[in-house]
Amino acid sequence: MKKIAVLTDSGSGISQNEANELGIFALPLLVMVDGKTYQDGVEIQLDELYAMLTDKKHPKTSTPLYQSIENILVKIKNLGYTDVIALPLTSGLSSTFQSISIAAQEANINLHLIDVYSTCMIQNHCARLAQKLVNENKEVEDVVNELNRVIGVSNTIILPNDLDYLKQGGRLTPLAASLASMFKIRPVLQLNQNVLGKIDVLSKVRTDRKALELAIDTLDETFKNHKVRIYIIHSAADERCVMAKELLISKGYSEACISIHAIAAVIASHTGLDCLGIQFIVE
Repeated sequence: MKKIAVLTDSGSGISQNEANELGIFALPLLVMVDGKTYQDGVEIQLDELYAMLTDKKHPKTSTPLYQSIENILVKIKNLGYTDVIALPLTSGLSSTFQSISIAAQEANINLHLIDVYSTCMIQNHCARLAQKLVNENKEVEDVVNELNRVIGVSNTIILPNDLDYLKQGGRLTPLAASLASMFKIRPVLQLNQNVLGKIDVLSKVRTDRKALELAIDTLDETFKNHKVRIYIIHSAADERCVMAKELLISKGYSEACISIHAIAAVIASHTGLDCLGIQFIVE
């Protein structure tokens, strides 16, 4: 009989304590600041990272050490698991996806590697859903199929305020960032399966309000006939969150399906502060 483990990473925002409570295995990604390397969520916490961003520091991030990935897969196998459903940060933004694939071969364990084509609460949602289905004794193939179904009908819209962080991290070209700043343009970015989990410019507008309206209209076109879960994610952008929630409710979305969350530390390292994101995923 198969015994299935669920593995994710700290891009999901799932803490080590939460992972333990849920029965999920979570790999800490790495954050580098001022020449020091920290395990995300273990050696550096969200509030500490946000404080560093407030001090205008520019953290860098990295995939976990390969040995750490192999070690957790060996641990999973030694605990009696036969299969691992892995839901790392999208392969479009991180090499963790590929590292898990290689390490699973070394650990000699059955791997079901799923690209969420996103991060933060989409990744979080999928990891929790996977564990829920495993707890219900679903077959591994059924779990994988359900995850791929919801991922295929999900989307993330990102509304950054400080483009320097995206530029430095290589997520936005220097020219695009410079032109946006020069002409006071607000880029509306997307992250989904259609763009293979890579940050792509959806549109450019002049004001924050127009950017937010465009983001919600874009999502509404796809999801208005679906039962959805809506995650508003942000890095110290409380006022923008309130505006986003009000606009979503005005579109007819129930307040019960909307929740607000902080952007995970390893992701905020690339977005900077005052970044707003809206994530839709079908239920």
